[in-house]
Amino acid sequence: MLKFLKRKLQPHHFHFIHGWAWGVIVISVAGLVAIGVRGGYLNYWFGSDFDIVNVHEVIQSDKEADILLDVMRSLNIKKTVLVGAPNQVLYYDGTKGFSGYHVNNSMILKAQESWPSRFISFCTLNPSEPGYMEVVADCVSQGAKGFKLYTGHSFFYENPLNDPLMFAFYDYVQKQNMPVIFHVNTAKYQEELESVLKLYPDMKVICPHFCLSSGNLQRLSYLFETYPNLYTDISFGDETFLQEGIARISEDSATYKEFIEKYADRFFYGTDSVITDYEGKDKEWLTKVFRIYRDLLEKETFTTFFTEESEWNGLKLSQGALKKIYETNWSKLMGK
Repeated sequence: MLKFLKRKLQPHHFHFIHGWAWGVIVISVAGLVAIGVRGGYLNYWFGSDFDIVNVHEVIQSDKEADILLDVMRSLNIKKTVLVGAPNQVLYYDGTKGFSGYHVNNSMILKAQESWPSRFISFCTLNPSEPGYMEVVADCVSQGAKGFKLYTGHSFFYENPLNDPLMFAFYDYVQKQNMPVIFHVNTAKYQEELESVLKLYPDMKVICPHFCLSSGNLQRLSYLFETYPNLYTDISFGDETFLQEGIARISEDSATYKEFIEKYADRFFYGTDSVITDYEGKDKEWLTKVFRIYRDLLEKETFTTFFTEESEWNGLKLSQGALKKIYETNWSKLMGK
């Protein structure tokens, strides 16, 4: 058999085989690149050019911090802002109150101390408690970089957002140049929020979840145009709200793309998935949720794990807009 092959195979045959093999390789690579570009997978395959900052997430314990770190590595998320949360967020059962937040504050501060290059802590507080500014001072002394307020959340709302009771806090964070993630239902409390922003125009406020105005871009546009230190994130929170938000954007993706491109310097990447030991909220689930937010911003179309049979319209934002949302907006906010 070997003698036969030696007689039949001439040098030019090997040149042909070599050329054919390289042709197959080139075509295959070109095909993969085309798929990657069209589907938006190149960042996942070769590593993103972005140093992504997730500005909004909640964890229940150190265990969830470890899970979050693994997910961050898999999706090229360099840093995550951990916000303090009360038990009523972590273990929601419909019961009113604002308890246990001291414990969660301590935990996220320790997480930041353990992984200073990965986690940033934003404490929360209850302004209805006497001496709440002591909580602020204690958190700052332990390294908190900002704060999260739930007072504009309809579930936690008690006093007007512009109640003089809050002025000491607003004045402090404005003078210290510390950002505040301020959950505000603008459908209910817009006037009160505006009053605060007028009184403290230099206070840096991230009003998350499109400032609860993803269904009213005209209102959000007005707020952006009127208050230059107001920002938002792209998170929707609970999985039900996430599905509703994706559906809303998918129905009119061109309008949302135009809007976010216009105000790209006012948006942050955020998730607010509330990571707990609740059954199903494991590493696989969290990875899928975080990836949905990336797909929404980066791809023309995408699917989700909760409706795999449906294809949603994404925003496919420009590289310039993505860099702002993922990376440079945070650096500017923090003065870096």
